[in-house]
Amino acid sequence: MDTAARVAPAPPVRPAPRPAPRPLAGAPAVAGRTRRAEAWTLLRFAAAGLSGNAAHAAVFLAAAALPAAVAHVLATALSTLVTTELHRRFTFRAAARTPWYRGHGTGGAAAAAGLAASTGALLAQQHLFPLAGHLAALLVVQLTTAAVGTVNFLLLRAVLRTPVGELPGARFGGVAVRRSS
Repeated sequence: MDTAARVAPAPPVRPAPRPAPRPLAGAPAVAGRTRRAEAWTLLRFAAAGLSGNAAHAAVFLAAAALPAAVAHVLATALSTLVTTELHRRFTFRAAARTPWYRGHGTGGAAAAAGLAASTGALLAQQHLFPLAGHLAALLVVQLTTAAVGTVNFLLLRAVLRTPVGELPGARFGGVAVRRSS
């Protein structure tokens, strides 16, 4: 056996850590990008909501033979399914990363609260103005739904929002940009 002194191998040389790359010169401000992305999301939400309101109005007016409150519940149930799916796929583009039941559960909960608010407004309108027709009732429902839609937007935005890394232009030079919210 060799009795020569054994030399321990030298530790591996690690390169010094590189500083994080800086944003490209002339790149737009991150806050401006976020505001624009939020504005487009709000615009898509309004478009999907208008589609849902149109579906609601069509079902509500088609069911004119029924009492207004019954027609409203039927129209709300059908338009909620359509609108929530539009929000999941189109508004928040969350179909690939969020299961349908999460979006529909949140949308359904918001719709139930909206249904309670709009049905209450509808019943109050019918009590105060018993001779008002179906179009007046529809106007009351649509105005109440618009108010409830704001809360729905905030709820769905929190549940279905796109993670920062998936936003278009969310990375500058390899550095992820943080959302300010």
